[in-house]
Amino acid sequence: MKVIHITPTYFDESSIIGGGERYATELATWMANVVDTTLVSFSTKHKCYSQGKLKIKTYPVKHLIHGNKINPLSFQYLSSIISADIVHIHHIHTLVSDLGCLMAGLLGKRVFVTEYGGGGSLVLNHKLPVFRGYKNAIAYSRFGLDFIPVELQKKSVLIKGGIDTDKFYPDASLKKENNILYVGRILPHKGINYLIDAFRLLSCSDYKLKIIGRVYSEQFYQDIKQQAEGLNIEFVHDADDQRLVQEYRKAMVTVLPSVHTNCYGDYTPVPELMGFTLLESQACGTPVICTDAGAMHEFLDNGKTGFVVKQNSGEAIATALRQIVNLSPLEYAEYQIRCREWINPLSWLTVVQRHLDIYKDAK
Repeated sequence: MKVIHITPTYFDESSIIGGGERYATELATWMANVVDTTLVSFSTKHKCYSQGKLKIKTYPVKHLIHGNKINPLSFQYLSSIISADIVHIHHIHTLVSDLGCLMAGLLGKRVFVTEYGGGGSLVLNHKLPVFRGYKNAIAYSRFGLDFIPVELQKKSVLIKGGIDTDKFYPDASLKKENNILYVGRILPHKGINYLIDAFRLLSCSDYKLKIIGRVYSEQFYQDIKQQAEGLNIEFVHDADDQRLVQEYRKAMVTVLPSVHTNCYGDYTPVPELMGFTLLESQACGTPVICTDAGAMHEFLDNGKTGFVVKQNSGEAIATALRQIVNLSPLEYAEYQIRCREWINPLSWLTVVQRHLDIYKDAK
């Protein structure tokens, strides 16, 4: 079986790499350990190279439709479909997705699609029967199922999870530190301002809040830095994978405070389709707190591996933080055990096998 994954996300320094982009890459990477897998994407130059067993091809793009980085104009990539048995497209509403599906259908390939929300302003599926070509539309959260077009709802499949348990796991030799952790992009919809509010309300002088992530909104970054003045808060923008794993292992709790409506009044319908941060933290044996925005509540066991709180509320986050901070050592150890047990069925090994089963069963 030869599988190609097609994602419109750019593989260059201008990419905004979030959960959706990571999901496609991680899925293809792990799938390459089992079957012949190629990841096809777009950049300024044509490149062919390998990362481990995964083959990667990027095709040059000179024009972005209406300036949208996830809707490139390209035709050269269609040649990569010829040798494939399975074509898995990531993002439903882009021109390269529509063209890829139509070409694959003409060549008799089995075609699948995963949706991440959003998309391009110019597509073909509004005028042409593109969706008939997909065997299944795959979502990785129940929340995400709602964003699959009506025409594909009967073909929709839920495959939850995706976490590297070989990389993210507890280390008993490391002592827990009084750290509260945030990991993710620094953007308004991530709700970091509410976490800072909560940390101020918590008023624990022996605790530190660590905010780890790259800045994607300079205005928001400057606003939360001002908000953080006088508090024991550290911003880290250059953490590599090794440090990130260590921070998860040493933290007492990880918080993902994303919101639908941010502090500037802007609304996003898809703040989190999963929340990799939650999975990574629990895999390292560290409990989590998240808001009720998006799909995040699906990826922890509320009250057993962490807490789900209402969004846009520093008070709600602070209340949950107190519950973690005030746990006895025995109670906290029980949370750690449950975190690891919760994660096991969501490993990439399981997720890849479920995809391969769907590929094989499709007719």
